[in-house]
Amino acid sequence: MPSVTTSVAVPDAMREMFSRAQCIVFDLDGPIARVFAGEPAAVIARELWEIAERDGRLVEELRGCLDPMALLYGHTAEMRRNNGGGGWAETVAKMHDQLDAYERKAAESATPTPGAAAFIEACHASGRTLSIATNNHVDAATRILARMSVRHCFEGPVVGRGRDALLMKPHPAPLRKAMLRGVAVDRHLMIGDTGTDFRAAREVGMPFYGYHRSERGRRRLREAGVPLIASGMADFLPFA
Repeated sequence: MPSVTTSVAVPDAMREMFSRAQCIVFDLDGPIARVFAGEPAAVIARELWEIAERDGRLVEELRGCLDPMALLYGHTAEMRRNNGGGGWAETVAKMHDQLDAYERKAAESATPTPGAAAFIEACHASGRTLSIATNNHVDAATRILARMSVRHCFEGPVVGRGRDALLMKPHPAPLRKAMLRGVAVDRHLMIGDTGTDFRAAREVGMPFYGYHRSERGRRRLREAGVPLIASGMADFLPFA
């Protein structure tokens, strides 16, 4: 397993990574805010599999799953296997609508990540362009940024979940959309908190810095192969 360096003692390579970054691409849930802080994700997960169950199209191995994204992804994959027939397209559309509405509501009680706003403001002041690539709905992203008073800092694309859940990260499509046209991929830097973020960044060749506030989350990042991980967004501030 590769050695892990937190930003408490950033090596020269990391200093260079930040100095080269013309565009910083953020994941939303984690690095910027806890989207489901006031609205537990398990609640909407149960609602999603109840929708599928009522329609008679519950993917049985996902019964009881408490991850809304995994439920949406799994049922979309099953819909694809059925070519959208047999009512699958309708069920998945209902699940999308329910999750979209839930995330818009959750945005009103999302908790900003400590240190994130200051780092975002500093990056913007330094002349970098900021973008977002999130698996959450774009309305949730823009509402959270507005509540944190940093929406003006994101002059790059704010890319959220579309109607095809199979194109969520780790699919590279969101990162490709979040990149700046005419700027080399190695002049971007993604900050994310999951292995799926890392896999998407690796797919497009984008430098990646992991972040997670919990040791459990940092361990998952290490297990995913992420070599550089911060435990706090404030750790990035000296390099903005």
